[in-house]
Amino acid sequence: MLDDVLNQVDSEELSVFAVWMPCLPKTDNAEAALSAASLLPDSRVVHYWDDEKSVGTLYGKSLFPPPGKTFAWDLYLVYAPGVEWHTQPPMPTEWWMSATGARALDGEKLRESVLDLLPESAAVELALSD
Repeated sequence: MLDDVLNQVDSEELSVFAVWMPCLPKTDNAEAALSAASLLPDSRVVHYWDDEKSVGTLYGKSLFPPPGKTFAWDLYLVYAPGVEWHTQPPMPTEWWMSATGARALDGEKLRESVLDLLPESAAVELALSD
């Protein structure tokens, strides 16, 4: 995420929400999440701690996890500007990937999806800075 998207997409139009949850019983806690947040030291990233694993449960029901699974984690979801979350999480606009087996993580595809949804002026600005 850092190398493929945040370091290569120079647009303030990009917002990233990192939700940390206790997926591994002995190592995942609020303190570990705070430490992990330092891996994404970008002002466009907002970090959240979800002690109840609500986000993983909601997405696990809506994103078709692998058979027998009802919880989703290690997700990269791309949304168009203006998409809102109401009662249930919205389906991703462009692309989603997961380490849980549904779609393999691919940094280049993630970056392409982000660029496709940025306003045209931001994408032009990025192209000029390359």
